[in-house]
Amino acid sequence: MLKELFDEFIELSKELRPEYPDSLGKSKEDWMKVFENFSKTPELFKVVYSSVQGTKREIANQSLMDFIPGFRLIHIEELAQEKKNLDKLNVSEKGSLILPLIVNYSSDYFCYVENCEDASGIYLFMHDESSLNLVYRTAEKFLESAIEFYKQHAYYLDNDGFLDYDFQKEGSIGASLNPEVKYWNT
Repeated sequence: MLKELFDEFIELSKELRPEYPDSLGKSKEDWMKVFENFSKTPELFKVVYSSVQGTKREIANQSLMDFIPGFRLIHIEELAQEKKNLDKLNVSEKGSLILPLIVNYSSDYFCYVENCEDASGIYLFMHDESSLNLVYRTAEKFLESAIEFYKQHAYYLDNDGFLDYDFQKEGSIGASLNPEVKYWNT
């Protein structure tokens, strides 16, 4: 199911920015090596990095930077360094695996977090707040929500061709799809 959701997300991204999927690059044959230093490779990361490489921090065409508005999909070659950067910010949850997935220029991260009971979710870590906040209870909810943001035009291109979003529309859609998550209902 995750693979189908990721593929649909990429297709919807392509409708707004036809060059975006190509900018992510094709998966590298040895992408799994990056995860050798982690206790496991979560299914979301398998789906993403077996399909694409991600976006390097210094991408030439900035209009292709964003995976979701304001955040880039961390390039597989930069994932280990971004994990170190995240660790330096003292992001921790006792007994949990925490891996960065997308990041902005301010070192705010959307992270995959899995605790010792195998419960997982996508959390936002804002560096100036120094805490993890649940945004999506599952990786599927993350992709399902992003897909709906595209379908209902909460995501759009601004006048300069950059991915942007309608704050109110995104909040309304996010709350309807994630009613039990405080982030969307505050």
